[in-house]
Amino acid sequence: MRGARWALLLLVPVLLAGCGVLTGSSATTAGGAATADGQTNAAQPWQVVVRGSATPTPTYSSGIPPYPSAGPTTGFLPLPAATRATPTPTCSPNTVHFSQIRALDVVPGTTSAVASWYNVGGYNLVEYRLTAISQDLRFGKQRDVGWVTIKPAAACGQMSATISGLDRATGYIFSLDAVITRRSGDGTMAGTLLRSAVVRTK
Repeated sequence: MRGARWALLLLVPVLLAGCGVLTGSSATTAGGAATADGQTNAAQPWQVVVRGSATPTPTYSSGIPPYPSAGPTTGFLPLPAATRATPTPTCSPNTVHFSQIRALDVVPGTTSAVASWYNVGGYNLVEYRLTAISQDLRFGKQRDVGWVTIKPAAACGQMSATISGLDRATGYIFSLDAVITRRSGDGTMAGTLLRSAVVRTK
């Protein structure tokens, strides 16, 4: 009987310590995580590795930014000054390209304006379309000036067209589109060839 009591007394600490003592794993304490060798690791605070710092604006090796910026008043990319092309005796068989929008020469009146451009010709040129877009926004729906359709001349050369129905003392951007037949022969397509800066009527 006395031997059973001694065995029970020896078994009590093992039962109170739990399975950790039997398996050899570590126990945790309130001060932190206990390792296998009994040492406790305290909680580590956040560490700042590198602080941020302001850097100067990058410079371009060519001296100009890689992309052009929009004009301060037009909202479109800046256009070169309008120039008159030198007429040629014959038109090129395929000279209508939409890869670049060039400047359109416009002379404003009171309620109309005259646009001038060089007719590039080409076998696939169907017609030109001229419109004016008001830059003086008003409350509500904006008035649509519409399009003026111009048939191209028989040969290359200077052309002009008048667009009317404009408002007095109003800023407009004039846009000239070309309509061409598709090379596949399946219908037509249109694209902008020329565009003016903001031009105000009188």
